[in-house]
Amino acid sequence: MKLFKSMTETESDNWNKSAILGFYTYMLILFIDQTYNLLFSSNLLSSSVIFWTGLLVAFGFQFILKLGTKNINKWHL
Repeated sequence: MKLFKSMTETESDNWNKSAILGFYTYMLILFIDQTYNLLFSSNLLSSSVIFWTGLLVAFGFQFILKLGTKNINKWHL
């Protein structure tokens, strides 16, 4: 019995692209926050804002790629 269905090659590629973008988003936001902290001795963003921003970017971009894939497949039929 499987708990999750297997991902297709396209779904796997879309998730890899989304996870990489989410990671780079985390790194950019952390860099901005740390630079602000060093310059002004206070945090610009809270850790929860940084956390949710990275997650929203990763899952949001995956959703956009998924919609794009569905639209392309629809036009090729």
